[in-house]
Amino acid sequence: MLNKTKTALSLVLCLLLTSILPTSWADETTVETPVLTFDQDDGYHATDSTLNLSGESTFPLTSVEISIWNISMPDQWTEVTSSPYLDSVIPYTDVATESTMWSWQHSFNTTSIDCTCFVEISVMEQTDLISFGRVVYIGDEFHRPVLRPSLSSELNQAYSTQIYNSNLMNLSYEVLLPPSGLESTTTAGLNILPTVRICPVANGICLENYSVLSTTNIAFDSELELVVDVDENLLADGLYLLQVQIQDNYLTVSNNLTQYVIIDQSPPVVQLNAVELVFESLLVVVDIDVNDGYDGSNYVITWSITDPDGTPRSVADSGILADNRLVFNPSISGIYTVNALVRDLGGHLVIVSHNVTVKNLPPTASVRYDGFLIQNGSEITVPDTGDWVFTANDSFDSENDLSSLEYYWFVDGKTLLSGKSYLSSSDIQAASYREIRIEIIDNDGASSSLTFDVTQQETANSDRLDEVPFSSLISLFFILVVAAIVVMRHRAQSDTSSGFVKWTERGKEPKN
Repeated sequence: MLNKTKTALSLVLCLLLTSILPTSWADETTVETPVLTFDQDDGYHATDSTLNLSGESTFPLTSVEISIWNISMPDQWTEVTSSPYLDSVIPYTDVATESTMWSWQHSFNTTSIDCTCFVEISVMEQTDLISFGRVVYIGDEFHRPVLRPSLSSELNQAYSTQIYNSNLMNLSYEVLLPPSGLESTTTAGLNILPTVRICPVANGICLENYSVLSTTNIAFDSELELVVDVDENLLADGLYLLQVQIQDNYLTVSNNLTQYVIIDQSPPVVQLNAVELVFESLLVVVDIDVNDGYDGSNYVITWSITDPDGTPRSVADSGILADNRLVFNPSISGIYTVNALVRDLGGHLVIVSHNVTVKNLPPTASVRYDGFLIQNGSEITVPDTGDWVFTANDSFDSENDLSSLEYYWFVDGKTLLSGKSYLSSSDIQAASYREIRIEIIDNDGASSSLTFDVTQQETANSDRLDEVPFSSLISLFFILVVAAIVVMRHRAQSDTSSGFVKWTERGKEPKN
């Protein structure tokens, strides 16, 4: 019993929110959409004690269930009878398409049954229940009108709703009338009384009780046409649950047909927030604030950027964040225009833009000699012989300009070298020089320079032993040695030839 109740509830929702036409397979990868048709029209009146049904199918009917549901009471379904198989299923080849088709037939004993009924054929072999059906009037009593969505209604696939962006809601419905009312469907005597109710919705739940709307126009030809003035009924933009029910000439009420609708007459209010001035190579973050006036609104944002040269370009997905934020890195200086096109559910378009001025960061010249930083206007001493190098590799600029920096070296005011970030002694051919200047220019034409003086170190004095030739030192040493020997010999000869008596020391022996 519980299973039957669940099935009944599922069928009620199916009838209220969707059309009872064949539906497609749930699996989007399926090549062919299953189709099952009835030879009997909707609203077929079965007066005999046997209900005979037949039709065709594009798929084998090996696992189906056919049921009859009593829907005589609005919004209440009760299963009358069911069968786990069809009486007859015969395959054949369609001559026009050369594809295999299946014809089917089934009969129900409807003795003592009077109802407004729904015959359903369910495909049981699929994960998702697929069903096909027909409304049938059986017997002569308990017949009522059946209200269903119009076959021409275009529902928004994301919301299963109808969206209205003007002050008029044009509602269309398919109406099945009981056999007793069919004779007057095209006469002026047919009197259908619609009741339209509405409530604001959040998270699929009505926030207030249903209120009855007034209709400005009612027409019934092949379908029931209703017109509701949104402004006259004081309906603000928002998501609503709309419920429609009708009465026929005999005051018999139909089922309640419920659907979601969105009223969106006003364009959204959009504002861009971002910095107005930034140095190049720094990230620019642009936030967008969209207010469409009601909860549950949705919108689509299309971003674009106009570069300083006036060229528009799209934005890569990596630069668009989920929280309505755009991030981009300006590569050159100038004025960038960030554009955002916002489209809401009502189709309203709002275009906003914001200008960001990107300022160039000028380079900073930096020169080193033997690892030491050279200050502007300083004096550097270099040897007049040997190799030396001044390097400007540590010069600074924004990241995007570093690789394109241009270097120009000047010696005593004259251009000497360009294109290299260093200056070596071999680059200077002049015998003497004094002033060296470097100028660095980035791709925006901004420049920076640094000037310093250079003093060439002179040769040391000849009395420095470490610079005297080794052979000279040997010669000097030899001369000094010879001189010393000569002096000593001369002194010895002088002592021998002198006339003075040389006293000797008396010995310490005892006297005789």
